[in-house]
Amino acid sequence: MGLGPLLPGRIPGSLQSARLTQTIQSNQQLLTHLQNQVATNQRYFVGSEDPAAASRAISLQSLLERKTQFSTNVSTNQSLLNASDTAIGSISDALNRAKQLASGGIGASSSPEEKEALAAEALSLVRQVVNTGNTSFRGRYLFGGSQAATAPFTLLSDSVRYGGDTRQIQTYLDLNSTVTNNVDGNTAIGGLTSPISADVNPAATLQTRVRDLFGGQGVALGNISVSLSSGAQTATVDLTGADTLQDIKTRIEGSFTSGSVTVSINPANNGLRISAATGTVTVSDLTGNHIAVDLGISGGPAAAITGADLDPQLTLTTPLSALNGGTGIGATAGTGLRIVNGTTSVVDLSTATTIEDVFNLIQQADPDVSLGINANGNGLAIQGRSSGVDFSIGENNGTNATLLGVRTTTGSTLLSSLNHGTGVPFSSSLTLNITRRDGSVANVDLTGSVTLQDAITKINAVDPGNLVASLNTVGNGLSLADNSGTSALAVDANEVGTALGLSGAETGSNPLVPLVGRDPNPQEVIGSLNILLRLQRALSTGDNQELSRLNGLIDKELVRNANTRGEIGGRLKTLDAAQNHLEEQKIGIQEGLSEDFDTDLAEVLTQLVNQQAIFEAVLKTATQSLQLSLVNYL
Repeated sequence: MGLGPLLPGRIPGSLQSARLTQTIQSNQQLLTHLQNQVATNQRYFVGSEDPAAASRAISLQSLLERKTQFSTNVSTNQSLLNASDTAIGSISDALNRAKQLASGGIGASSSPEEKEALAAEALSLVRQVVNTGNTSFRGRYLFGGSQAATAPFTLLSDSVRYGGDTRQIQTYLDLNSTVTNNVDGNTAIGGLTSPISADVNPAATLQTRVRDLFGGQGVALGNISVSLSSGAQTATVDLTGADTLQDIKTRIEGSFTSGSVTVSINPANNGLRISAATGTVTVSDLTGNHIAVDLGISGGPAAAITGADLDPQLTLTTPLSALNGGTGIGATAGTGLRIVNGTTSVVDLSTATTIEDVFNLIQQADPDVSLGINANGNGLAIQGRSSGVDFSIGENNGTNATLLGVRTTTGSTLLSSLNHGTGVPFSSSLTLNITRRDGSVANVDLTGSVTLQDAITKINAVDPGNLVASLNTVGNGLSLADNSGTSALAVDANEVGTALGLSGAETGSNPLVPLVGRDPNPQEVIGSLNILLRLQRALSTGDNQELSRLNGLIDKELVRNANTRGEIGGRLKTLDAAQNHLEEQKIGIQEGLSEDFDTDLAEVLTQLVNQQAIFEAVLKTATQSLQLSLVNYL
């Protein structure tokens, strides 16, 4: 109560008090800021303290984080490739042992019991390689291609199925640099046959998309000039954004009086045709572009301009009727495809209208095939997925396989490629010996023959129209018909007859019934598992010819294996160089970031000492000036 009357007397000193308090607070804030700079090594804590430096620091920090992530990518990629290399190295060990088994099983160097023991060991090598092929590392299967979530290899009773693909998995090493960090199972071990494919010459239709022209390169569209002599009409036609040839037709025809110009598919079914109802038509490019030239329609004046080949790309939506220049694939009712892939499947194509339909029907009939469009974009590409068994695609009383470009044995098949590459041995003294139905013998000299058609032609030249060789109408292989009599028709089982698949006899008396040969051109997976599976069977059966063939394949596979490991080694070197470069970059970025963001400790500590002295002086001054004790109020 005694202090009350004295309070008004403090008002005159309130201004000085406020100033001193503000000074103390400012000094405290500055001291705190300096102490925080020392404690955190940060020069500022909000961007407004140094906007220019903060902007640079944000950019550098972002770049540093990206470089750090790239460095992590490199380390991950190195571990994946090292694991892949180690796994493939174990496959090399298995192949080297397989070579010893093959050599030990040839001829009389081993007893039947010993051969069975060798066959059992070969089977154990199959299991070993399957396990290697299913190696899982860092949460993914190394050899599944892009199908990294499931085991790619499945061991069946007499084969191994590859369920992966051949796609690459790529990651960034730097802002504009990538690397493939996987090796697919087909490359590492072998899981697919070579693609069965041929150019099916897709025709152009009005539904053909512009982006599918020229094998998928497409055409960049813009304005073209179209002139009609009738009525001296000229129009600049904007084709920008046209999706199909129908769109191009609509825009050109819509630029003139109805019916005065017509756009259609040319007679060759591979490009466009522009016709004037009367007079002539001229199509040209505007200055600086070449769109009409690219579309193959630059020309005139002429009554009609027949466009050049636009080489449409084959796609899943391509109609079967557009194949082979628009002639299609022949009748499909009661025909289709016959696929041998360990077992035989018949594919009914009677409901198919597009390439996608064909793929779906094949997949339903045989899921152990890989389906796609070939690299040139002009044909199907079909591959078998099963190691250890033969794979082929043939006819089923039609021409569908041939016209789809997927028949594995055709007239153009090289004789040297038959029988898994062992070919057909022939010479003037080693002939194809045919016992005809009239009892006569024809010795056909195949010397100089290169293809299967060459052999067919020489057989048919013996007695034209009467002794006739042709490709089988069901499956693959050759058929031999002879109307010279009614006795048996036979082909000697010498090296030539056996290699052509014709050795044997047709014992019936009907000359209309041919001797049907076996398929001499089955396909097989190129790889370690196929070799080991066939090795196991050849050892069990004592097939010396097959063992000799496999011995050579093992050598080739070891070379392929070494080349794959060499490619991995090259990638690892690239990764090492990338890691070193990233570390250098990170140091440089960190230095720049430090200049813009880190505290200069020597400078800040000096400021801190000075500021503490100032703060103490301010406190002392405030104490003296304000006389902050109870005595002053008494």
